This record gives sequence, C-alpha cells and structure tokens, in this order.
Amino acid sequence: MKIPNQAAAVAEIVPGIYRISAYHEPWRSSINQYLLAGDEPVLISTGMRASFEDTWSAIASVLDPTNLRGIVVLHFESDECGALNDYLERAPKAVTLASMRATMASLADFAIRPVRGLGDGEVISAGSWGLRVLETPYVHAWDGMMVVEEGTNIAFTGDLFLQPGQSEAITRDDRSALSVQLYRTFYGTPPEVPLQRALDRIEAAAPVMIAPGHGSVLGGNLAPYYRAYRQAASTSAALKSITESILPAR
Repeated sequence: MKIPNQAAAVAEIVPGIYRISAYHEPWRSSINQYLLAGDEPVLISTGMRASFEDTWSAIASVLDPTNLRGIVVLHFESDECGALNDYLERAPKAVTLASMRATMASLADFAIRPVRGLGDGEVISAGSWGLRVLETPYVHAWDGMMVVEEGTNIAFTGDLFLQPGQSEAITRDDRSALSVQLYRTFYGTPPEVPLQRALDRIEAAAPVMIAPGHGSVLGGNLAPYYRAYRQAASTSAALKSITESILPAR
C-alpha cells in the first residue's frame, strides 16, 4: 500500500533552527526546508510550489513568514526553489541568495525580484546567523553550493548525505551505506573530483551536524559518511578507468 504525502512537520534541531519536512511519496523520501529564526529569519530551500501553503503554515507556527529576510537556494531545482516566487510575493523584504552560477543561468530570470549572487567563502549575515558559502558544483547540480552556519556549525548540504524513507528529525545512527545507495539511485555515479573536493571542504569545517535536503539531520559520528562517499567516488573512478582500458580505441 502506498503511503500518501504527509503534512509538513516542524522540529527544532538546535535552538532557533527548525527542520520543516514532509514525506514525498514519488521520491520515497522527505523534502526538507530549514528555518533560521530570529530578528532576520532565513529559509534554506523553499520546497516545491505545490507544497507552498503547507510549508508557509509550518513556518507560521514558529514566526510570521512575511518577516523572512533571506531565502537560500542551494541549486536550481524544484524542491530547492519551486515555491520561490510564492514566498517573494508574500514576504516583501526577503532576498533570494544563490551561487553566481545559479543566479546568472536561471534565477535572475526565474525570480520576480533581483537575486543576490554569492561568491565562494562569502558569509551571509542575518541577525545572529552567519552562513558561509561553499561552492560545490557538479556534486549534484552544476550550479550547486552548500552553506555552514558558523555559530552552530551545522552544514546544510542539499542533496548530499540524503536518506530515504519517513525519517525522524535527527538521527545518530550510521546510515552512510544507505545514503550512498540512494545518491546513486537518484543521481548516478558519484563524480570523483567534485565530490572529493566538496567532502574535503565539509570535513575541514568539522560540522557537528549535517542537515541534508532529504532525510534526517545527521548527528553524532559523521566520519562514516565522509568515508563511504569517498570510497564510492574512488570506486567509480577505478571502474571507469578499467572500462576505458579494455574498450577498443576509436
């Protein structure tokens, strides 16, 4: 029996940061947004346009959504920015924040208000929050970035470290093998060089939690996730090299 999509659930993962999540049956996983509350609230990812009213109501259980100041788009895709213009229409002071690639290629035309393109290493200041930009192109989307909140040291990684199923808000279990399997199912062979570079940067930031776009927020020992993804990327590269060596030259 199929499990229907569910209403968005709100969970405070650390003081002032909320995971807003709903199970999405076609993908057999959750779609997550993250709300950073305070005087200058920020939303990371909008969710799909069809889920806008539900997510808006979930935000309203924490604060007045019309007071949003920033909307972070990690890459141009429906679950990251499908509802962007709905938010911009209702939150008049909200500014869209995205990588330069996403801004120039897609969002500058898509969004109904100007978009602020961000550079690698730039810090988005919003009240007590500071979100440091990590450019991570080709890990999933060619225009992708991730952000690390510097005060709490939480990494918001979009479609990296995702997990399937209807998941609790936070887990400390090791789901690294399942995460890599889902990544391969959704996105194919992990790209070795871009992925290794992204893992280097995330691991160097030493986050205490990883907040992906799908699945639970990851806490506890994060080393198995770095190790599993590095191994997957290296294995893919080795298989590619073997395949190329045995194929006839063209």
